[in-house]
Amino acid sequence: MVCHWPGIYYNGEEIGFNIFKEVVRRVHARYDNLIWLKLSEIARYWAARELTRIERVGGRVQFRAPFAAPRFTVRMPSDRPVVPHLSTGGTSQPLTEARSILALTSGTWVREADSVIVCFDLPKGNSYVELHPMTS
Repeated sequence: MVCHWPGIYYNGEEIGFNIFKEVVRRVHARYDNLIWLKLSEIARYWAARELTRIERVGGRVQFRAPFAAPRFTVRMPSDRPVVPHLSTGGTSQPLTEARSILALTSGTWVREADSVIVCFDLPKGNSYVELHPMTS
């Protein structure tokens, strides 16, 4: 959804703004899976999606990104219980399991039947996600 600022506050009135608020209310009443982003954030995400080199090497997925992108989300196949770890700049940290796919935020992951979905802030340069076997 895109708005033109002069249409929101035409002639100093808030008619357009009130219409926009009603549209937002109706959209939220119908959908529970919305993520609101500015156009620049959408452009950055899609450019990162297209330009980041992603390779699977063993149990690790390597990312070579020309620039950073917040909340980068990938699905990785896994036929066993795992805990994803994000490694950047020589440090590795486990990610936190989310309750559901709708609860994904940066630094979290969710399990599906035959895969895991991982959401993290993709850094510029090299990083990787490694799937560690789950321990009891």
